[in-house]
Amino acid sequence: MGVKGRLRDMSLIDVIQIFNAERRTAAIHLGGELGYGTVYMDSGNIVHAAHRDLKGAEAFYQLLAWQDGEFEVEPDIEAPEQTITEPPESVILEGLRRLDEGSRGKGSQTAAYAGDMDSIRLINRLLDLKILEKI
Repeated sequence: MGVKGRLRDMSLIDVIQIFNAERRTAAIHLGGELGYGTVYMDSGNIVHAAHRDLKGAEAFYQLLAWQDGEFEVEPDIEAPEQTITEPPESVILEGLRRLDEGSRGKGSQTAAYAGDMDSIRLINRLLDLKILEKI
């Protein structure tokens, strides 16, 4: 049986840490304003990630930046390929380091996507308030 939730309630890191501690194999599907992505775990290790045209660690770092969206965990799903071989702790720490650099304005790709998400939220809010109109 899978698990569903919102990233604002439980971050991707939280989900990964739970499945890492339990040494589980699963696919974590993410969906939101920035599209769709998946992180695959095998026996608690992060082995593959895909988002847009990215695969591997770079895709994982993009997904790690998401502050909102939905996730669904599909247990016992094997990765279509292995693109990440580092221990989960190393991949997560590198992702957090990149997020930190991005928040300091160093212009990483992760920061750009996080900024895109804020812009999309603002546009959607303006549409809801009927200040903007879709054409």
